[in-house]
Amino acid sequence: MTSDSRAQDILSRQAELESERSQYEAVWEAVSEFCDPDAPDFWSSRRQSGAGSQVERQERRGARVYANTINSAANRLAAGLESLIIPQSEKWHGLSTAAVNDEETDEEKEWAEALRDFLFALRYSANSNFVPATQACLRNVVRYGPAYLYAEEGFGGALIRYASIPVVEGFLSRNRWGQVDIFHRRYERTARQAAQLLGYEKLPARIKMLVDDPAKCETKISLIQCIQPRDERKMYRLGGSYQYLDTAFASYHVIEDEEVIVRESGFRSFPVSCFNWRRYEGDPYGISPTIEALTTVREENAVRRSGLRALQQITDPATASKARLDYVPVLNPGENYPGLIDDQGRPLIAPIATGQNPTYAFNYAESRAEQIRDMMFVNLFQTLVQNPQMTATEALIRQEEKGALLGPSGSIIQAGFASNLDRELGILEDKGLYDEDSRFLPPASLAGKAVRPTFTGPLDVLRRSAEARDTIQVVTTAMQMAQFDPGVMDNIDGDEALKIVQSAGRSPQRIFRRKDEVAGIRDARAKAQTAQAGMAAIANAGKVAKDAVPAAVQARDSGLLDDLQGMLQGGQAGPDMPGGPAAPGAGV
Repeated sequence: MTSDSRAQDILSRQAELESERSQYEAVWEAVSEFCDPDAPDFWSSRRQSGAGSQVERQERRGARVYANTINSAANRLAAGLESLIIPQSEKWHGLSTAAVNDEETDEEKEWAEALRDFLFALRYSANSNFVPATQACLRNVVRYGPAYLYAEEGFGGALIRYASIPVVEGFLSRNRWGQVDIFHRRYERTARQAAQLLGYEKLPARIKMLVDDPAKCETKISLIQCIQPRDERKMYRLGGSYQYLDTAFASYHVIEDEEVIVRESGFRSFPVSCFNWRRYEGDPYGISPTIEALTTVREENAVRRSGLRALQQITDPATASKARLDYVPVLNPGENYPGLIDDQGRPLIAPIATGQNPTYAFNYAESRAEQIRDMMFVNLFQTLVQNPQMTATEALIRQEEKGALLGPSGSIIQAGFASNLDRELGILEDKGLYDEDSRFLPPASLAGKAVRPTFTGPLDVLRRSAEARDTIQVVTTAMQMAQFDPGVMDNIDGDEALKIVQSAGRSPQRIFRRKDEVAGIRDARAKAQTAQAGMAAIANAGKVAKDAVPAAVQARDSGLLDDLQGMLQGGQAGPDMPGGPAAPGAGV
């Protein structure tokens, strides 16, 4: 199998990416030593001496590491981020299809909610590996800064499978918008595993010989997977519009020693979702809270080591003797050592007391440990532990503080999950998610619209809780004032207030009626009220008429009606009529 120029280009770029990443590896190695002591040895400075067993690695690190504060704090922060961003017990994101100056219809909201539930069912199925992969990514974000989640098309029981790519295997390059569009994964597999992954027929002859030899099939070979945008993409015309024939991203598997491409494929969307804790402009990998705390970690480690040495000076002090002894016994409690006192009863061996006091060292180390826990946000997750008597108002303030402090990094992590959602939808679309016979066929109103995530995890609820709380407070105050002035409620738009409260929580769309149903209910209520008012008016008129009949009869019987009628007629009579006015000049 001859060398491929494309493989040489990939290997040349790999060398450049390795050179760029080398400036981070020394820091990552220190993080691994202090914060991840049980992890295998990956970095180049340790790989030369062999990986060794787990016991050997632990003993080697135990000779240098004297404090476990950072490791415990990192695990707590990773678990806290999972509970705030992607809790397993909640639907931590929704789907939105609204475009600019557009509002979703009720039908679109119900469709998006059903698709969201389907996605969560896929992720948390038994064979998807989503939970272990995302937990590993969050641990890597907290410790090293970058993390990589790989989503691959699955078959059978799992439509999508997930894997966390180790930090040591990932090399990346970003485009002008800061997005990762080139990713190299350098990893090792045995020859037998390579045949299973890539196919036996595609392997070079030398690798096939290793696979066929039972004594050598476990030999490790170095592989590089390169994922990059396609420089040229073929198009075809379908239904009056142009569609791409080739996938947007190409994938090449290269055997490093052979300089050949043994597998070529592609992806519609970028398959690797990249996460970061915080990244500066021009910084491809970013930093982590552990890296920020590394100076304090080294300080605590050094002070605690000195404190332990001082403590050993007290519990197991060095000894001195007046004369050179033939042997220096190990002084065990309860033992008798003949010949170690002189004729005057003075011991021939005495401890060397230097006045060591490890208390100061341990107190200072504890202050460093507390600072590390503060830098790792551990105190934010121990509200009730620190103050069991805290009031509800104080606890709410601490919750808002948690959202404010973890919000910026949480948003960066959520950007990685948004990218993973695009990948998931791309895989499912290839499997017929939007086909005519699918239960997820989008409504016709969604033509030309894109689906995007709207995160609804506890961290997002904390961000929006202030608006909802203030809205509820204003409405409650208005209701109290309405007892004295009912016109105050004219200032409140109840529908809009309910939308604000709904958007701040995770209430499902299915508990709300559609707009046309609400309009119909209100129209029927208005008609019923109008009819009721009409009936009341009719009843009132009948009552008036009923009360008027007896009064008229009584007036007739008393002669009042006759007098009234005479008065009316007298007012209209002429001068010659009885009761009329007297003529001018007439006598009295």
